[in-house]
Amino acid sequence: MTDGSDDASDDREEPAETKTKLIPGSRLAALAAGGLPLALVDGGTGLGLDAAVLYDAALVAGAAIEARGPARRGPDVERKMDSRLVVGIENTITIRLRNPTPRPVKVTVRDDLPPGWEADPPELSVELPGHARREVSYKVVPPKRGRFRFGSLHLKLEGFLKLGASVVSVPAAADARVFPNVLGPRRYELAARLGDLAAEGFRTIRQSGGGGEFEQLREYVAGDAYRDLDWKSTAKRQRPVTRVFEQERSQTVILAIDAGRMMATRLGRITKLDHSINAALLLAWVALRKGDRVGLVVFADSVQTFVTPGRGQGQYRKLLDALYAIEASETFVDFRRLVEFVQVRQRKRALLVMFSDLLDEAHAMPLAEHAALLRRKHLAVCVTMHDPVAEKLADAPVEDASATYMRAAAADLLMEREHVKAHLEKSGVRLVEAPPGELAVATVNRYLEIKARRSL
Repeated sequence: MTDGSDDASDDREEPAETKTKLIPGSRLAALAAGGLPLALVDGGTGLGLDAAVLYDAALVAGAAIEARGPARRGPDVERKMDSRLVVGIENTITIRLRNPTPRPVKVTVRDDLPPGWEADPPELSVELPGHARREVSYKVVPPKRGRFRFGSLHLKLEGFLKLGASVVSVPAAADARVFPNVLGPRRYELAARLGDLAAEGFRTIRQSGGGGEFEQLREYVAGDAYRDLDWKSTAKRQRPVTRVFEQERSQTVILAIDAGRMMATRLGRITKLDHSINAALLLAWVALRKGDRVGLVVFADSVQTFVTPGRGQGQYRKLLDALYAIEASETFVDFRRLVEFVQVRQRKRALLVMFSDLLDEAHAMPLAEHAALLRRKHLAVCVTMHDPVAEKLADAPVEDASATYMRAAAADLLMEREHVKAHLEKSGVRLVEAPPGELAVATVNRYLEIKARRSL
């Protein structure tokens, strides 16, 4: 098990050398073909053939001279990118070029990407006048979270005549850290400031009951009761301000994320695990804004990562650092280990939000069996995703025997999921089920509902 607050150390390598090779320019072949008419008008004297040979030799010599020119003092080049890239969305990588010579040069740049990554476009071309600076950029969509390695920058350099070119490989090795998609919290914050949370799918739920002594003021968050607004402070600050009570601030939320083999399945551009992490981070951000303490457990057949519950933006950074490199394991999950771990580490009552894939009874029933132990002390919520493939197959038209079989299998799977859900709810586990793109909002809405009803 690892502590989520630790940072990975940087890898260090000895500096590599710049490598250069000469290649024909884009015009060389076409111009070389111009020697063919000289050979054809030979007339038996051999002079035409000699002229053709001399012509092509001059072209080759010119190509070599032109190719070596840019290679001797090629452009300075560097790669610029954010220190934190985001999984599953477009990230911009910028290449900066500077021509230290008075000669113009055409530069084509290709970057060495981590395995499995693709650049859009694959190559970048730019005309670089003498002593000029230029910036070009491309897009990448990282398919996974974690730490990855960029390699060299490869420059194809052509002179004005384009007879010869040189390919220069410039050492530019760099680590890139790919993090979960944290755009959800940013959208939520913007919508909260604009008073437009409903447009983002968040529900405003009236809070019931009283409870607790007044402790402090904070900015309004969706789900806060209007009666808890401090109107004097709201008028003074020109934005809604809520009174926070001691009972509310003392609550703890534990995010438990299933990192077993079933979570490696891709839904869209990213995996089920990534969708769960994105939803968990948005929930953490909202809960921390409300003054709750938030902790983290990542588990499979054993507990892999634990972050002790804490408050504030520093805690959010700990959670983000703990989750950015988590990968789905090759094992099935053991809910008994999770329940035992939570019982030992979290003595006081907490909201345990489990993100898992309830694909079938074999996977989900162990959770139902151990839910009784959780119910004695904690409030358990299980967050899972709709299976869009199964739902599509279950509604597909029947055209042949194969389609009939697939439709029946999908219908059986969906029926089994409904049975699992009913069993879990009977065991005291509350459920949140939504399509992948709506999972984060649905999870936050359930949390706000629990807070508003003071169920915890």
